[in-house]
Amino acid sequence: NMNRLSWAVSIGLMCIAPSGAAHDVVVSPVVDALPLEQLTERIYVVHGPVQAPNPENRGFMNNPGFIVTEKGVVVVDPGSSVQIGAAVLKKIAEVTDKPVVAIFNTHVHGDHWLGNQAIKQAYPDAVIYAHERMLERIAESDGERWISILNNVTEGAIKGTVVTAPDVGLAGGETMEFGDIAIRVHFKGKAHSDNDLLIEVDRENTMFMGDVGMVTRITSQHADGDVRGHIETLTYILDTENEVFVPGHGKSGGKEVPRLALSFHQTLYDSVKRHYEAGLSDFEMKDSVIEDMAAFKDWDNFDDIGRAISHAYLRVEEDLF
Repeated sequence: NMNRLSWAVSIGLMCIAPSGAAHDVVVSPVVDALPLEQLTERIYVVHGPVQAPNPENRGFMNNPGFIVTEKGVVVVDPGSSVQIGAAVLKKIAEVTDKPVVAIFNTHVHGDHWLGNQAIKQAYPDAVIYAHERMLERIAESDGERWISILNNVTEGAIKGTVVTAPDVGLAGGETMEFGDIAIRVHFKGKAHSDNDLLIEVDRENTMFMGDVGMVTRITSQHADGDVRGHIETLTYILDTENEVFVPGHGKSGGKEVPRLALSFHQTLYDSVKRHYEAGLSDFEMKDSVIEDMAAFKDWDNFDDIGRAISHAYLRVEEDLF
């Protein structure tokens, strides 16, 4: 399938938006049809499909979430288009009439943040936060590149989406107060990308992991990613006191979610290292590594495992020399 290939290479019923919107935006029916799940007293998530963006899912594949605070609503990763962002606003309106006051983007990959546009149109005063490297990359044209990729693989389903970049760059370590809720931001270095933020919601004992913690879909081991970085960051996540974990893709849950993500990366790294030390090239070891990774064979895009093996091979080589 050419659409799927384009996506892999690149990474590696009409409703109107809520009345706060400055422009009438079509609400994505894909998001509209999915349930809004309440994870804790103040946190809600729509769990998107895990398949790569395509015409049927209109590019929707992530897990947009929001936190209802005394000061207003804080959104995390509003999705991959203006239509999806509008649908997230509609979900928020089911729960509260409070304004959106802040948006956090976990990383630069467009399926997570291009929905910023709809939120900003509805709430121009909302502040968008992301890692400072994400702001740099958008300034270097990453946003336009993602719009082009997503328009291509969805056959134009995100038409009308424009780059709405974050306002404020973070380095990690910041704490932001929103009345009764404090949000702590963590950055542990390169993992899924070079700009992965972990968003910890105090009092709710919840961590939004972004794609460092994706499950039931293998992370695209593109040039951005680092298998050892995943292992280190997921180990750090598991050492926190949090009880609820929201992955960038796949279902939220307890510590079993980051444990499963960690198991994927640790198994991959250990298998590749063992076969590397036995003198095999990445191509020669592929079938053996796939056997070692059998526990993950039902994950959506497991057929991409060859690229993951190639990237792990380069990292093992680097670690040994």
